[in-house]
Amino acid sequence: MSINFKHISKAGARIMERLANPPKGIVRHQAKEQAKALPEFLQPDLPILPREQRFRGPRDWRFMPGDRVVVLHGEAKGNIARVTKHDTATNGFILDEFGPTKTVAVPKDFWTEGQTTHMVNLPVLLRQRDLRLVAEVEDPADPTGATTKTVAVANIVYKGQYYDEDYKRMMPYRCVFGQPDLIIPWPRPEPVEDGPLATDSEVAREQTFWVDSIARGSIPQQAFVTIRNPHSKHRRGTITPADLRKLVAPDMPLTETKKAYLEEQKMLHSRPKPVLTDADKQMIGDRVRQFMEAGERK
Repeated sequence: MSINFKHISKAGARIMERLANPPKGIVRHQAKEQAKALPEFLQPDLPILPREQRFRGPRDWRFMPGDRVVVLHGEAKGNIARVTKHDTATNGFILDEFGPTKTVAVPKDFWTEGQTTHMVNLPVLLRQRDLRLVAEVEDPADPTGATTKTVAVANIVYKGQYYDEDYKRMMPYRCVFGQPDLIIPWPRPEPVEDGPLATDSEVAREQTFWVDSIARGSIPQQAFVTIRNPHSKHRRGTITPADLRKLVAPDMPLTETKKAYLEEQKMLHSRPKPVLTDADKQMIGDRVRQFMEAGERK
């Protein structure tokens, strides 16, 4: 349940609006104070971005783990390294051992297996603008096209999309800006081993259930507790006899006039209904015949 003070006063509305859109000065101050509270080996190299400014997919990242890039700034300027990981909180890139690093002191409580010293080299996060994609293209000097050369791509564009079997999703074609026919393939992601609870794809595709009725639900009543949240605000619940008594209006007392009318109707419905006998039918027929004959004589 969210807390909202807009209904209390205008001051509460201003407070909530400021929390939702804090000034840049306050954001910088909070980041600075947060950096003071963290040890050096846990401090991020880049500022943490709000969720709406973070990269969401390959189109935003442009360089995926496995891509080779060249560093444009810093101590490792000119080095060609490989992207190993993305930092989603800062839109930063982590490179391999050929990228920039920093030496920090790590307490013994945070040592990894095999570590023997307090000083550790950690990779430095780099922005996207500090990197350029490196690709292998055919050497134009060789007419046979048998040799290739390594080039740094200044800018890339996306043209169309296709389904990538390795990423299991739709991926855009990554092309060189100015040469849309020169496509740079995406790197193959590292294979992920299936865990002990994983199911083979062929077994998952096998159909083991068929619907035999559209009127009866396929899920047992006892299983609803495991698939539905019993504490959800949208849960209908069960109507109890006490709820029925509250929902159904009580019977109003009848007046004397109404009681007399109901007694009269009951008596009228209970009295026997007259039945025409054969003699009555013969008498009615004779009367009708005499009436018709009298009309013909006139």
